[in-house]
Amino acid sequence: MTYRFKLQEPIGQGVRRVGLEQIEIAAAKLADKGDISTAIHDARRCLKRLRALLRLIEPGLAEGLYRREAARLAGIGRLLAGARDLHVMQQTLGKLTRRFDALPAGATERLAKFAAHSQGHGRRTGVDGRQQALLRLAHSKRFFAGETAAGIELGHIIEGLGRAYRKARKAFREAYREPHEEAFHACRKRVQLHWRHMALLSHGWPEALSARASEAKEMSRLLGEDHDYAVLLALARERGKSILEPADLEALATLCRSCQAELRAAAKPRGERLFAEPASNLEARIALYWTSAQCLAHLQGAAERPDVPPPEPSARAKTRARKR
Repeated sequence: MTYRFKLQEPIGQGVRRVGLEQIEIAAAKLADKGDISTAIHDARRCLKRLRALLRLIEPGLAEGLYRREAARLAGIGRLLAGARDLHVMQQTLGKLTRRFDALPAGATERLAKFAAHSQGHGRRTGVDGRQQALLRLAHSKRFFAGETAAGIELGHIIEGLGRAYRKARKAFREAYREPHEEAFHACRKRVQLHWRHMALLSHGWPEALSARASEAKEMSRLLGEDHDYAVLLALARERGKSILEPADLEALATLCRSCQAELRAAAKPRGERLFAEPASNLEARIALYWTSAQCLAHLQGAAERPDVPPPEPSARAKTRARKR
């Protein structure tokens, strides 16, 4: 199973295939009775891929239908978010304590006690969330198996790509112009979308688009770590008052801010390179990459199947190309 559109299949068929594959994987993970944290982590990755796919095909959907499906996937994510946040908190706390030796006396033990106390709560909410998530995934499966998803064309995909890229470009600029937690979290989510959109379309020109996907993935990872420190600090302030002392929280905040500054500095040049061009240029390039790759694939297979005509871009894609 690969999170990629295939050159040899209609785009709508690819949307259906990729969507159903991700739902199947997510459902299997959530039904697994093994490690809850790992199961939720893997299922949430599938949900993020599904949401990126849905955002990409948005121009081909009625507004009400898109909002309904987007809300359903977001709701499933929220069901699993609490348990995942607690797991991330423990991992991030471990990174801090291994890297720094600047916490007040006894703070490490108190933080470990807080993490252990939170973990039990995470197990309970994780089981309940998985059961509800499985029920809702069944509804999403009906959408991706239906005729609407199968009717998506290349023009819809290119328009969806451009919309998401414009928002990512804007979010990147806003995050570094007025840096605060919400702005960087919003930027990270937009970068994640672009990463997955590039992955879906990477067969258009594997060398070029895989490079963009890798750059966006690394930027997403850096901003993801940045968000992990924000989550750790927020949870400690919200739930750790009975265990942690004010000096513990102050020291924890100082260390988290130090790590965040490093991560944001490393992400900035990647974003500058990734979002260097206007959205209209990117749309035109990706559309051309895809149709050219289809023609190349046809030429390479023409000797074996001489009766098959070369692929034609959709009328919607032709219209968008003429406008440019």
